[in-house]
Amino acid sequence: MKPAERSLQARRELDRKFTKADLGPLRTRPRSGWIRTIRVALGMSQRTLADRLGVRPPSVTKLEKSEADGRITIGKLEEVARALDCTLVYALVPNSTLQETVTQQARLVAAETLGYVGVTMGLEDQTVEPDRVADQMEDEAARVIAEHRLWR
Repeated sequence: MKPAERSLQARRELDRKFTKADLGPLRTRPRSGWIRTIRVALGMSQRTLADRLGVRPPSVTKLEKSEADGRITIGKLEEVARALDCTLVYALVPNSTLQETVTQQARLVAAETLGYVGVTMGLEDQTVEPDRVADQMEDEAARVIAEHRLWR
């Protein structure tokens, strides 16, 4: 299987998974962070969480602050999740489908390529008719994807 075909297959599978998942409510971390929010919802004191983690209570305060500030490590977050009887779910969630991102990037690359070609052809008095430009753009975008030239 060619790299472009593998990428397409991976995009389709991931897009299906993201489409099925209702991640909307989880996209925004609570202002005080997940650790504190869940600990409070469980009715667990910082001292109790500290005991479960094998640290002193001031360390829990630091953990909660570092998570709320976005500075906590994934490893530490996993450790805290276990202490709270939770599962850490780590994901990068695309803002649009992966296919839309690839198509948009391919069109940008195609526009750069065709823009240069268009200028060169214009200098040679060989301009392209406006109704053909869109077709050429889509053809070039398809080539960009097939040749795996999206991110160069």
